[in-house]
Amino acid sequence: MSIQYSKNLMNDRNDKNFMLEEEMNCMHFVMKQQPSDAYRYMTNLDKGRKGILHKLGSSILRENINNFYSDAFNLKKMGSVYIVNREKDNKQWKIFFKKIQEYSIREDLTYKVIELTNSFIVFPIQNEYAFQRIETTDDILYIDDSGITVVKLASDLIKLLFGNNDQVNLDHFMKELNNGSANLSLAYMYEELWNKEIQKDANRLGANTTGDYLLKKKKEDPTFSQSLFLEQLVLDGHHLHPGAKTKMGLNPEDVFRYAPEFHQTFSVRFVAVDRKHVLTTAKETLHFLEPYYPNQLKKCLGELTQKGFSSDAYEIIPVHEWQYLHSIPSVYEQELNEGIMMMIESVKLEAEATSSFRTVYPKNSSSPSLKLAVNSQMTSTIRSISTQTAMNSTLFTSMIKTIMEKEPLLKNFIPLNEIAGVAFNSTDELKSRNLTMLLRESIEDELKEDELAVAGPALYAQSPLSEQTILAELVTHYAKANNLTKNSAVFPFFEDYITTVIPGYLTLMVKYGVALEGHLQNSIPVFKEGRLSRFFFRDWGGARIYKDRLDQQGIDVTFTNGSVSVTDHLSEMHNKLYYTVFQNHLGEIVRQLVQYSGVEEKTFWKRVKHVCDETLQSLSIQKGVEENVVSDREFLFQPNVMHKSLTKMRLTNAKDYCYTEVANPLHQTDEESE
Repeated sequence: MSIQYSKNLMNDRNDKNFMLEEEMNCMHFVMKQQPSDAYRYMTNLDKGRKGILHKLGSSILRENINNFYSDAFNLKKMGSVYIVNREKDNKQWKIFFKKIQEYSIREDLTYKVIELTNSFIVFPIQNEYAFQRIETTDDILYIDDSGITVVKLASDLIKLLFGNNDQVNLDHFMKELNNGSANLSLAYMYEELWNKEIQKDANRLGANTTGDYLLKKKKEDPTFSQSLFLEQLVLDGHHLHPGAKTKMGLNPEDVFRYAPEFHQTFSVRFVAVDRKHVLTTAKETLHFLEPYYPNQLKKCLGELTQKGFSSDAYEIIPVHEWQYLHSIPSVYEQELNEGIMMMIESVKLEAEATSSFRTVYPKNSSSPSLKLAVNSQMTSTIRSISTQTAMNSTLFTSMIKTIMEKEPLLKNFIPLNEIAGVAFNSTDELKSRNLTMLLRESIEDELKEDELAVAGPALYAQSPLSEQTILAELVTHYAKANNLTKNSAVFPFFEDYITTVIPGYLTLMVKYGVALEGHLQNSIPVFKEGRLSRFFFRDWGGARIYKDRLDQQGIDVTFTNGSVSVTDHLSEMHNKLYYTVFQNHLGEIVRQLVQYSGVEEKTFWKRVKHVCDETLQSLSIQKGVEENVVSDREFLFQPNVMHKSLTKMRLTNAKDYCYTEVANPLHQTDEESE
């Protein structure tokens, strides 16, 4: 990377008035919406930029892209002495050591230094966890013979590290990162305002924690949704993905209206489609919405009748408002012109977004949630929905119900079932994916008194009433309820969690070949008095099913042709479960508990391994499962496992998953864990 680029960075990025185009767009929106808040957006620019920058920096090191992690050397400072773990004595390194002394580095941090051509990138490392989970902090530095530059933007870091490689998806990825940075700053700006409202309301109710506030709020207003509140508390998005706040194709007004962290109500809209062009899971009713949204269906059919069309000839399909306004008119222009499809203009369903954006809850209702197609890239994926996902929804639900009836010991490991799916029938993938949706059971009807349903990503979200994460508040509540210190509370809290979650996931995989996509985004742990009482899992689209094992148990399911969920490869099943459940899900729980308690991380993984061992042992004595247990034990406890490479996938624009090999914390022996 050229010295000139470094100077440009110094001149532009360190100018307090510098703004990206995406940030300017957000600023114009704020000025139009509420001019008095413009200064709040400006004061949150650096925080938003750093949020995405550190997600990216951590990801690059975790995935060891271009061997940057393995080839980097460690730098530590002790007093006036700089300590490195390899010998360097050339001109370039003399320049580096001269320059680094001009910057005040911290003695409590380790610095990873990557050597480029005539320059260096320096990453301050706060912590490193299992699966090579790196936690960067402070300023990431670029050093060359012209001096030290603080890297301000994720897109600049990408340019510095990969700008000389014409094989990477550089320009588009930089736009994604800039988009995410601007959106995150907007989210932080709004969080300041929203937190003050919640703090005022909590003070009125005499609540000091988020859990206490939600329980008191529910008693005051039975229509209040605690689960939606926690779904929308997820401000930072995906905890590992640098594109966590990317929403390509949405302008700032769209982001503010539809993203969950802004707590806005919007309208689900409806289209009527000639049923000859519709695939649906409905078998007992003419219209699949009839059992769930009869009032909206009646109004939609009434509009059709008023226009002179037969209501029986059309199916009514809910559509996300953004999709209705921006994608339906263009993607389905021909169908609209030919009368195959009609946009229902008079009927709306008020709703709010969950943490997944495209899955919405109806306002003040326990009716099913709606998972809707949105033709926009968020993280790595355009959020449309495949026909197979919709048509498999009820098949998968039926299969899960059959399995759970056979496994009474898993009574607290509970599916949140998909109850209907519908898709536009077309060989054109753009058309088939963008008018597809499904309905999912509402968790509201499942909750008992004083239970809190916490969307998985909300566990690492910060409480608006304290400086703690929601998980930390829960453990603190658990400690108080059981008269324990916080350090002594983390282990029984963790035991309750993993003894419910691990047997559920492993039993489904080992015995039935069903690897659920068990990451935090698909998890809803339910707590009472800080203790895990039940655990709900959701979203069938990302599961992997090794059908030989289903057949072994006499469960016959014929999934839709072309379903990626069904695999003949044992490794696909294994990798799906291990990455989502152990690395994404339990890895984050463990990290939070380590930060909360200061207890060594390996102690938690020893307990995870013990529960895995117990579960496998209980499964091994069941008829016909012995070989599965041997195979899965070997996989679970192998020395190294494959970690999904989220940044590498964006750099290469890969359609399939990319993986990086990392050490497996479950491989450790009991002696090593002591």
